[in-house]
Amino acid sequence: MAVLSLNELLKGTSDPVAAGVIENIVTVDQLVANLPFVSCGSRDSLVYRREKALPTTSKPTSGATITADNALTFTRAESFVRRLVIDQDIDILDAGAAGGMMGAKATAIEKAAKSIARSFGDDIITGNLNLTVTVLEVGSSGASAATIALGPGHDPRRGYGEVKYTHSGTTVAYRAPGDAEFGAAVSYTAGVKVYSSNTDKWATVTLTGTLSANGTTVFSAAFTSSTAEIEGIQRLVATAQTISSSGSNGDAIALATLDQLADLVTDNGGPKVYIMTRRTRRAVAALLRAAGGATMSEFRDQFAVMGQPMREPLLTYNGIPILVSDWIPVTETKNSLTDGTSVYCATLGENAGLAGLFSEASMDAEDQGVISRGPTGLTVVDLGTVQNADVKRMRVKAYWGLLNKSEKGLARAKEITN
Repeated sequence: MAVLSLNELLKGTSDPVAAGVIENIVTVDQLVANLPFVSCGSRDSLVYRREKALPTTSKPTSGATITADNALTFTRAESFVRRLVIDQDIDILDAGAAGGMMGAKATAIEKAAKSIARSFGDDIITGNLNLTVTVLEVGSSGASAATIALGPGHDPRRGYGEVKYTHSGTTVAYRAPGDAEFGAAVSYTAGVKVYSSNTDKWATVTLTGTLSANGTTVFSAAFTSSTAEIEGIQRLVATAQTISSSGSNGDAIALATLDQLADLVTDNGGPKVYIMTRRTRRAVAALLRAAGGATMSEFRDQFAVMGQPMREPLLTYNGIPILVSDWIPVTETKNSLTDGTSVYCATLGENAGLAGLFSEASMDAEDQGVISRGPTGLTVVDLGTVQNADVKRMRVKAYWGLLNKSEKGLARAKEITN
């Protein structure tokens, strides 16, 4: 199972086409470049257990009875890969006039690689599957309609879901598509958040009508359109791992906020990193310069991910490197604040931290005209001459996703003003 970052895979790649593709990806986004990648084989998802509770330690006196504790619990979580595909058409005559087809193909592959990196970097932060929920039957509860919005971790190919309303006590329970049982019932109010038996899956539910008897609402989910994004860290971060601003119009970044974020990330599945915008990094650098007692060079480190040094020294705070992402929005609002942003802290690693996920299905496929099958499933295919046009078509593709095995491996500070 590959657990190296694209930066490190580049060093050992002998295929010049694959090396060129990776080179153009790692120069676009620091987070994508240093994210370790994990294989899910030729499947489209990786199923894993997420620890939820530990058993209680007994402290018996001499001769006392030891009571068994079965509090150890896990949930069955699943992360999915999605297609990232670019087709580039090259006019044969124009390519000849511009210096030849070989150079034109190299340029097309280069631009496609950069585009894939930018798209994946954006999805890592803001990706949202945006499933369309269709209510198939509202049951006999007196509900005339239902509005159901799904949280992360769902996939439309897992069958039907159900919401069960119990009139005595006015409670609702939820069974997510793919789960065998309902989760714990909660008191019903419009827009209530309710969990499936797998507590990593939840939905918000609003029932419309006169609720007068027990009933079950059945629904299906489908991709909103022909595009399918991964679930980004904005969706994956737990509410308990989120720091909201204390100021009425947001907060300026402070070193104390970075300390608080790092304290929330208690997972030790890999090295910690901060993830922020360029403007926030500039603000942090100013705070470090003003702190005194050290030079800026002491705040730069050749940090290692999965035991491998990064390509270049990065700005660090308290030994934790700062990775820049250009895809973190600067549109968060709070009262008069309209350009707020977020700062994240995460561990990077395969065991419990944040990691890229890739499928080898594209490498196993018997595609004609394959030029390169690189690491992490990056595949370049020459599709040949297009039937109805005088052009050559090149395809660059990867099946990538995002993995976060522990809620304690990711934290967010929101409504940051700088």
